[in-house]
Amino acid sequence: MKTFLRWLLFIFLGLGLLATLFYAEEDWRGWHAWNKCKREFKAKGTEMDWNAYIPPPVSDDENFFEAPKMADWFIRGHHGEQLQDPFKNPDTTSEIKTESAARNYLAWSDQFRTNFNLIREALKRPYARMGGDYSKLAEQPVPNFVSVRIVAQTLAQRAKCDLLLGQPDQALEELTLMHDMCRLLEAAPTGKPMILVSAMINVAVSRLFVDTVANGFQIHAWQAPQLATLQKQLADINLTPFVFEAFKDEAAGLSRTAQIDWIPSLFNINNSVKAKWTTKIISWFWPRGWTYQNMVNVATLEQKPLAGFDIADDTIVPRKCEAASREVDRFLKHKSPFKLLAAIAIPNFTKAEQSLAFNQTLANEAQIVCALERYRLAFGYYPATLGALVPRFIEELPHDIIGGEPLHYRRTEGGKFLLYSVGWNERDDDGQPGTLANVKHGDWVWGYPKP
Repeated sequence: MKTFLRWLLFIFLGLGLLATLFYAEEDWRGWHAWNKCKREFKAKGTEMDWNAYIPPPVSDDENFFEAPKMADWFIRGHHGEQLQDPFKNPDTTSEIKTESAARNYLAWSDQFRTNFNLIREALKRPYARMGGDYSKLAEQPVPNFVSVRIVAQTLAQRAKCDLLLGQPDQALEELTLMHDMCRLLEAAPTGKPMILVSAMINVAVSRLFVDTVANGFQIHAWQAPQLATLQKQLADINLTPFVFEAFKDEAAGLSRTAQIDWIPSLFNINNSVKAKWTTKIISWFWPRGWTYQNMVNVATLEQKPLAGFDIADDTIVPRKCEAASREVDRFLKHKSPFKLLAAIAIPNFTKAEQSLAFNQTLANEAQIVCALERYRLAFGYYPATLGALVPRFIEELPHDIIGGEPLHYRRTEGGKFLLYSVGWNERDDDGQPGTLANVKHGDWVWGYPKP
């Protein structure tokens, strides 16, 4: 019996020693891999220390979010008075086609003018830093995207009504506020931290801004003074750096979250559901080194979409974006405990890149169309080439964000024009319209006025 107990003790001691060696080995390998990863990325200009992305404190009197009502309205989860959503009223969602309907909507929505004036006053402050805990990605303060949508849609609807009533100055006032509001999504002036959702909401608001400007082109409502101002505002729209920065920020933020929370973050980043008992058991036996290995994979995969950006030339290369997406899919196809965080946290970045490229293209085209309309108002017709716009009507022509070549332009019959980008397929389809829903075919054609 004593011999059996001694052997049993030796077995347990042996197993304990093996377990100790196993955890020591895995923890060292993971720690070593993560530190090597950080050094390599830092050498390439990408910082993986989350503290580098935390914005410095600013004085309250210079901070948009410290102005009256702004934190309540525009920080998600902030307790206080919330903005009323006029679009819950079905009468405000329908397309307004008559002057009578336009007058009625403006009269009804005048009740929000006080709110708009408060936002305008707050936007005079140079900084937009939300107060809160930035130590982890999942707990940092984020904008209230519902409130941003409410304000942007209401301003767009009011601007369309003003244009229908022949009041372009008032429409410009509404659009200027919508344009300036993007500063709170861009975390002015540092742009840090930039989460992908904020960057893509900025892309969506910019699209709404361009669509509303285009509405004025469609009915020839804009005059030279408003066109000159809108042209400058459209030139300010530069969405690429914010989406680019978001991919970099999220890699560091996710890694930081995993490092602090250890295994729970791998299964339930947002703490939205109660952890299962199996998850708890796994977390007890999970080597910390495996968390580091997950952090390495997340950091590596989050860098893949950056290959499709050329920030210096302000272009996006679709074929590189597609190749990066396929590479990520191939990597995640084979299951591994080192890939758990990547599998649940890596977004569909190709869709984000396509939306970014499409909406930035529309903003660039709209900028040129402002100059074209100013030329037409001056001479009675559109120019034979875009070069005729420089420098009187535009200082510098924006290039095609796809490929970096000049945007394609020609006059068409009936005193109109055709303006387009080669689009996501990187091929000139001679102005045959393509869409964001079908990126393999067609060009991204400006549609107002109709060519």
